[in-house]
Amino acid sequence: MCVLHRFLCAIFIVAVHASALAQKPDTLLYKQLADYPFVFVSDSIVTTPPVITDSLFDEIARGIRFQVNRTEIQNTDPFISLYNDSLVPWLKENNLILREIYVKGAASPEGPYDNNYRLSRERTKRLIEFLSSNLGQSVADRPTNTSFVTEDYGYLVKLMEQAGDKEYGKVKAIWDACKGNERLCKKKLKALNGGRTWKRLVKVYFPTLRQSRMVLWFALNPHHIQIPKQKFYFADKVDMQINPNIPMLPTFSLQPVSLDTTAVAQDTPRRHMIALRTNLLHDFLYVPQFGFAPGANVQLEYYPLSGHYTMNAGFTFTNHRHWDTHKFMQIRDLQLELRRYFKGGGQFIGTFLNAYVEGMVYGIGFSKTKGWEGEGGGAGVGVGHTWALNKRGNLRLEASINLGFFVTRYDSYVWGDSNGGDGHGLYYYDYHGSMNDFKKRNHRFFWLGPTNAGVHITYDIIYRKQKKEGSR
Repeated sequence: MCVLHRFLCAIFIVAVHASALAQKPDTLLYKQLADYPFVFVSDSIVTTPPVITDSLFDEIARGIRFQVNRTEIQNTDPFISLYNDSLVPWLKENNLILREIYVKGAASPEGPYDNNYRLSRERTKRLIEFLSSNLGQSVADRPTNTSFVTEDYGYLVKLMEQAGDKEYGKVKAIWDACKGNERLCKKKLKALNGGRTWKRLVKVYFPTLRQSRMVLWFALNPHHIQIPKQKFYFADKVDMQINPNIPMLPTFSLQPVSLDTTAVAQDTPRRHMIALRTNLLHDFLYVPQFGFAPGANVQLEYYPLSGHYTMNAGFTFTNHRHWDTHKFMQIRDLQLELRRYFKGGGQFIGTFLNAYVEGMVYGIGFSKTKGWEGEGGGAGVGVGHTWALNKRGNLRLEASINLGFFVTRYDSYVWGDSNGGDGHGLYYYDYHGSMNDFKKRNHRFFWLGPTNAGVHITYDIIYRKQKKEGSR
């Protein structure tokens, strides 16, 4: 009976394990793309994501470098072309769906620590935005494993080890002794070898540390379709031991795969191209001695696909004529503006600087004896800031102020009769010289200082399809 009992228990245990394996196909192998070692592909029935350890991430992750103290993506980065022109078309052609994202942003150790803290987080956001805008799939509802490394000394040590650097042992010993304290490690590395080691690290390794890197997991869609042909490395889900032949490069140098992309669906997201803007301070203008003089201010701003610069054209129109009180406010103003947003990469939000030129014709009257008519123009510079008012970012609020000069030639006019009569409702230029010498615009005025202020509402009205994301 004892032997029979043990035999039945063994059969029961085997049956339970077999049932578990049948119901949980997570024991299937993930396939790691040979040409894109940062991409894993699995059958759609796999539910458990691959386990990406820190050491594995540093070994296979790829991403985008950033310039010193900048967070916008440069369209010359080699990862842009590989991702847009090679990987994304292949993923779309084979109907692969993004399942999970692993992203790490970092800054190189030079510069203030608090600023590097900001840079690492902003760079991580930029890479996620870039991934979302090019893939044609929403990543907002995908699991995202995000980490930030303010000053990535761990990756620095790995890069030095890969390069066979003669000072690898010293730098590793300092990092190990600091037990993750980045500020302390920075202080000790700067003092190493009289500062000569630090200067060499800044030149040789720090440019590579200014990266946001990622690892992606894709699954087939719809279910149970054979995984498309491509060269793969095979990795077990449990320990994820990667083929040692995968290159561990300090820079990204993989070559794109030649693909026929003519059949790839152009389901790329829209990018704003033209926005309509109005200045509320002009729309609800109040002028001392006159009162409220609401007008119409219409501006159109053009946004390129990438970079920092936009072009803006605006027109202001008011036409108030109060004959009974002798008050007039008639203005036609055209302004052309060039803006440079500090946050580039095609985002065009946040703080900006601007340069402008303008031309104006006007007729303004406050009373029977206070009236002016003329033309003028000016130029100057300004500063402003833009905030998104909704999640899509297509509705924005903006505040700005301009400084510059304005020069105008004008004539004053009064109501009445130049011969001293009752005027018969006539207005005439207040000119007291010889009529034979009269020429319009006898007076000149020059102003230097604040020229305009604005509280603007902006709304995107024209979009373009974003076929390639140059900088994001």
